[in-house]
Amino acid sequence: MLLTLFSGCEDFLERDPEDKISNDNLLSDLEGVTYALVGCYNDLCDGNYYRTNWQVINELRGGNVKVKASLTSGYIERFIPFYGFGLESDDHEVENIYEHLYQVLAEANNILEVLDEIPDATEAQRDHIRGELLTIRAMVHFDLLRMFTYPYDYQANAQHHGIVVNTSTPDVLSKPSRSSVYESYKQIVTDLEEAIGLLNDDEKHGPTRKMWIGPDVAKALMARVCLYKQDWNGAIEYSTHLIEDATYGLVPGDMLASGYESGSPTQETIWILDNSQDVSESLSKFMGVPDIADKTELAATGDLLSLYSENDYRRDLLVEFSGDTVSLKYRSSGNIESDIELFRLAEMYLIRAEAYARIGKEVQARADLQTIRQRANPAAAQPSFSGEELIQEILTEKRRELAFEGHLFYDLKRTGSDIVREDCNATENHNVTYPSFRYVFPIPYDELMANDNMEQTEGYN
Repeated sequence: MLLTLFSGCEDFLERDPEDKISNDNLLSDLEGVTYALVGCYNDLCDGNYYRTNWQVINELRGGNVKVKASLTSGYIERFIPFYGFGLESDDHEVENIYEHLYQVLAEANNILEVLDEIPDATEAQRDHIRGELLTIRAMVHFDLLRMFTYPYDYQANAQHHGIVVNTSTPDVLSKPSRSSVYESYKQIVTDLEEAIGLLNDDEKHGPTRKMWIGPDVAKALMARVCLYKQDWNGAIEYSTHLIEDATYGLVPGDMLASGYESGSPTQETIWILDNSQDVSESLSKFMGVPDIADKTELAATGDLLSLYSENDYRRDLLVEFSGDTVSLKYRSSGNIESDIELFRLAEMYLIRAEAYARIGKEVQARADLQTIRQRANPAAAQPSFSGEELIQEILTEKRRELAFEGHLFYDLKRTGSDIVREDCNATENHNVTYPSFRYVFPIPYDELMANDNMEQTEGYN
């Protein structure tokens, strides 16, 4: 979208964006603000976020992948405490994740606070940038909630500890406390509602459109947020916006593998992160198909592989590499990683299917479920499930469809499900019974020491 809003966008995309907003001159004009905005996008694709940690940690914890038995590299060691649900508050990776996500919030807020003062920007340009930043802010707050808190319904009216909500640049001496989960979600929804009204949808085509945030991205995120906060009608409303938009369509099942191999967004893609800014392998090295590394760190579990029938086209995305089964969803070529899909149409069908099932509209739920089942296997029989069995089948289909994309663990967590991993080589806690503090990341020790208003999650020191 930025390509249509700012002339010369290609020029600034070729330059190194400013990731750490500390220079008043940078935010004094439209060009500088645009550099800073691109820096926010790049930080979404950091190794501590969607470039590596998000997918790897959650696929390990959910049970879709395991550490390879033949692994000799020590690089995977940083993920072992996550895999075995043995985290402590002084875990370095937890601290890195926490710090990085709040850094992204600070960057977004810094730009938002000066946006109205930019002299050479039109109102439409300011509105669109504000919409992008509000969407980024909502997504980061939402992901912090998923990591560091219990699900929405853990306590009545979601009054349990949420996160520190950051909607402005904090004073260096401030010591904020955690908002409730209810208040945290309220801010996320407020940001997304405003973003949807601000974002410009004039440009619906172009090779780079799906790399930028437009109203469709905000609506897709809202559908996901509504699902997590059990706003079933909201989940239906926002997912339907995308499903009924002729801009999008499901990729035919027999073209799924070639779609990923092409390296380009497909008709199914709603938002994709540009993963080309670093010359180094990341997700492909862990659970995909790298072109330089001779092996990967992780492999698909038997638990996941057993879910696919022989006629399921999604089996074509499960390929053999160096003696183990990995995913074609992540590849590298010339040491450049494939882009990362964050939202695609199939998820919207599955969100709507679950939401329909939760409110008793089972005919509609089965229809959406069948759309995804039949895309994967044209001979799939019409589902006849009902009640809790229907909901579980939708969740299982979601596991098949979104495998390796970092959803399974949080679906188990938000539905209050136990973690059961048969094909698991963690050294402890193969299975975890809900509820348990182990479903929640600890607040980092350094944060607790620096802020005496911060409260640790019960169960951690």
